[in-house]
Amino acid sequence: MGDQELQALNMDINQQQSFVRYFRNLPQKAASTVRLFNRTDFYTLHEEDAKLGADFTSKIIKYMGETPKLSYVCINKNQMEALVRELLLIRQYRVEIYVKTPGKNNDFQLEYNGSPGNLTQFEQILFENNTIDSSNSVMGLKIGKNNRTIAVSNVNTTDLTIEVSEFIDNECFTELEGLLAQVSPRECIIPSSGGPELNNIKAILEKNGILVAQLKKSDFDSSDITQDLNRLLFFQVGKEKKAEIFPETNLKDAMDCLQAVIKFLNLTGSQSNFNQYKIGTIDIKRYVRVDNAALYALNILPKPSFNEEGAPVFTNIPKNHNLIGILNHCVTPQGRRLLEQWIKQPLKDLNLINERLDVVECLIKDSEIRRIISKDALTKMPDLMLLSKKLWSKKAKLQDCYRLYQAINYLPGLLYTLRKLENRSIKDVFINPLGEFITDMEKYQSMIETMLDLNLVDRHEFLIKSNVNPEINELAKSKNAIEEKMQKLLKKAANDLGLEEGKSIKLENNPQHGYFFRITKKEEQALRQAKSYKIIDAVAGGVRFNTEKLIILNEEYSSLNEKYEELQKELVDEMIKVAAGYADTVKSINVILATLDVLTSFAIAATSAKVPYVRPVMKPINQQVLKLTKVRHPCLEQQDQLEFIPNDVNFDQLDKTFYIITGPNMCGKSTYIRSVGVCVLMAHIGCWVPCDYAEISLVDGILARVGASDSQVKGLSTFMLEMIETATTIKSATKNSLIIIDELGRGTSTYDGCGIAWAIAEYLATEVKCFSLFATHFHKITKLADTCSSVGNLHVTAVTTHNAITPLYQVKEGECDKSYGIHCAKIADFPHDVLKWATENLSELEHHEGMALIKDYEIPLKKKIIEEGDKTVKLALKALKQGIDEGKKEENLEQLVGKVRNEMEISDNKFIKGLLSHQSN
Repeated sequence: MGDQELQALNMDINQQQSFVRYFRNLPQKAASTVRLFNRTDFYTLHEEDAKLGADFTSKIIKYMGETPKLSYVCINKNQMEALVRELLLIRQYRVEIYVKTPGKNNDFQLEYNGSPGNLTQFEQILFENNTIDSSNSVMGLKIGKNNRTIAVSNVNTTDLTIEVSEFIDNECFTELEGLLAQVSPRECIIPSSGGPELNNIKAILEKNGILVAQLKKSDFDSSDITQDLNRLLFFQVGKEKKAEIFPETNLKDAMDCLQAVIKFLNLTGSQSNFNQYKIGTIDIKRYVRVDNAALYALNILPKPSFNEEGAPVFTNIPKNHNLIGILNHCVTPQGRRLLEQWIKQPLKDLNLINERLDVVECLIKDSEIRRIISKDALTKMPDLMLLSKKLWSKKAKLQDCYRLYQAINYLPGLLYTLRKLENRSIKDVFINPLGEFITDMEKYQSMIETMLDLNLVDRHEFLIKSNVNPEINELAKSKNAIEEKMQKLLKKAANDLGLEEGKSIKLENNPQHGYFFRITKKEEQALRQAKSYKIIDAVAGGVRFNTEKLIILNEEYSSLNEKYEELQKELVDEMIKVAAGYADTVKSINVILATLDVLTSFAIAATSAKVPYVRPVMKPINQQVLKLTKVRHPCLEQQDQLEFIPNDVNFDQLDKTFYIITGPNMCGKSTYIRSVGVCVLMAHIGCWVPCDYAEISLVDGILARVGASDSQVKGLSTFMLEMIETATTIKSATKNSLIIIDELGRGTSTYDGCGIAWAIAEYLATEVKCFSLFATHFHKITKLADTCSSVGNLHVTAVTTHNAITPLYQVKEGECDKSYGIHCAKIADFPHDVLKWATENLSELEHHEGMALIKDYEIPLKKKIIEEGDKTVKLALKALKQGIDEGKKEENLEQLVGKVRNEMEISDNKFIKGLLSHQSN
């Protein structure tokens, strides 16, 4: 075909046709799965995958075979690695790599597969020169026999943990949604069949951006789980490997799920996973309930978009647009992973929260120590979790051992710095455990100093000292002697050719040619006149050549070096075996350093804000108080050229527990309620808060329904999604929760929306009785405060002119006096006729002629007049009903109506007179 790439693939037309047939017979795959074919020197992608590869590498799509032809793109190894990183870490796709079947030219077999939750087979590609900034886990899930018991098992391949749980859920699966937010699995394994309840759970998983894989029901069989756990779980040296001692193994349904995940990840297929994992129970009651809807609604986490398959796609979102971006001043990958975990798992333990707050306070007060920790000590620390995994799996290299050696050497200095703070919490959390770990690692440090040639490290050479082994020592001396002879040959060649040694002519080596001489191309003429020198080749860097003596020395050196490296490898393997015994201690050090990184990050965030944060006063959950003075939104206040106007909130179980907030658009309602929710969450993770003063009782949940968006991929309208999230909120709420609702009911008719919003507000205020903030444009709901003493009205105001609205962003007591919708339309330059019709319709809908008489009154007076009018109208209606009940004749009824009208006209209430005038017309 004359196609250079096809020639490189060594495929004639018959071979092409054979591969095309093989490819067409492969099982059908989802669009979010990408297949690559390893052809030794190339990787190929085909059909839709070829388009993706072409877009990513800017290559041209080509075709192979006969009609119908098969499209393809060839990529090299570096491009393949970059593409795999993009697919697995950014786009959240699945990847399959096929390799040639031995003995068959055109048949391939699946060799590697990975997904966002299963990166094990691609770790070397993904993280060899990178770090893991977020944990990867896969969850197995099934429904119990009563359709309300949920069993889950989550395997975290980054932190090497297994967590299981069984719990009873309601029909909305609110407990499951909270658990999904806490654990954040990348994928979830469910049975392929299980009835409508399982379909509902599948929809919930997809709504939360979790990839779903369905396995056969027979895969959820835990008959072999004990045998697998005996190999996978961590047991101390000398302890009997008996998984039955862990109480978690008694959860039969959870073990079924765990068996499915183990099979999906093929954990038992590699000895590097053996004796690695720790098992525990997921305690869903330990943390504040914050589901994904709340995390995204309150701008805690960046909200992903979704591709055609429903998989999440994370785009580049500015750092100050979400809370995790504001708080993330971490300098280690383990710190960034832990920060994300803490934000999803706010604490309910008052002692642990105050312990974190104590550490943050110490770091805030001492700026110099804070700077040393963040800018000096922690920046030198590698990702110890990755190192510990390499050590235990015996895949570590001498360079990895040296990196760990360096990290441990930095710990005494860090310990000395922490001791200066003289704080009990810092002593308990950091100083005491770090001191023990440093002692545990002393023998490791001594081994590295004894075995590793530290003098060669600066040259990026990592070798065992030659004097450790007599045979290695002799080989090293022989190698050095040959190298000296080669240097003499270099000097002779320089003299023969009239060149400057080490500059115009150099002695170099590579794996292909061994040692050789190299000169620049402009000196080639001198080389051609010297017949004792043999040219090897000419490359861009110059001309490479050698001599008969150099060839002989090269062969001797190569033979010695092969024996030397073989002996080195034996010693390195022994050294790695010893180092593997320290893997568990390294994991523990990693947790300590990650915790210090996050708390230091909190201190930096608190001090670097435009207005410094304050320490919240945390109260027990039963005191039920929430007082925030001049609360600010941490993201908005960081924006340039923006002067944030703070406001107060005051909840008290004995007074107001439910606030209705009204007011025009863009005047701060949503920002106000979000600010409260974000501050409460920040306090529960041990962070200082953006207020002048904060007194916060513990809550058991932060539940939010904010904003309006649809999910077309899932077939959910804006209103339906809103109702689902609101139902989840109502089902989850207790009297100790904090609820934030914004613009509920806008996705349907005004009457339906107002009715639903009123019913939900009344239910929360009178039945649940939890702290709630309810922003709405349905002004009628403000009347709820008249019948319920725990309900209060707040409003935001604006100053209007003919063509502008100036928001004041101040939250005041009382309800808003009017709507500003038509004024916004005027600013948006609506056509004059449309504005006129809108005004006329509004006047009719709101009985404008009556309302106009009191529109300029103060709100308290306006409210009083309207209440008097309502009372008079009710009395009139009662009299009319009484007349009808007494069997009044029609003519007498007309007289009765006239009498009532006369009585109402006698009233001094101008609103009633205006209303009568409007009704008469």
